[in-house]
Amino acid sequence: RTVRKTRTAARKTAPKAARTAQERIETMTNSNFFNGFQAVPAFAPFQTMFADANARSQDFAKRGQKVAEELADLARANVEAVVEAGRVAAEGASSIGQAVVAPPRDRVAQTADAIRSLAEAKSPTEYLQLQGEFARSQFDRAVAETSKLTESLVKLGGEAFQPLSNRATANAERFNTLVA
Repeated sequence: RTVRKTRTAARKTAPKAARTAQERIETMTNSNFFNGFQAVPAFAPFQTMFADANARSQDFAKRGQKVAEELADLARANVEAVVEAGRVAAEGASSIGQAVVAPPRDRVAQTADAIRSLAEAKSPTEYLQLQGEFARSQFDRAVAETSKLTESLVKLGGEAFQPLSNRATANAERFNTLVA
């Protein structure tokens, strides 16, 4: 019960204290206490200096706000570029994954045909010749697939990096205009 009374008393006195502080501020602001300084000629340069400082600080605040808005726009565009690069990379990785999975299916059929041919060989010389041709064709195919895969990966890397590269260029141009 005592705690409740203390809280209620605190709530009642807080607005009164705020009103009292506000009244003091208004009294000092509205009083003619500082008006006497305007009559003293020595204070005129200080008044001019303070007025100039006030104008400069307001200008600085406006420029700071503009720079903050520009930086927020840059950050937003940078995030969009990263998201776009991720989307391109994911789509490319999916298509490359499908391209990597498809050839082994074909190789299974070719290997079965080669095994049949080897089983039907009439002589050891023909067997070795068929085996050499099969090994050569498999090696050539592996080199071609690896080359194609490497080419696809390089192309995908370039495509995925392009949005980031564009943003880096745009950021450099914007920073140059902000600094200038």
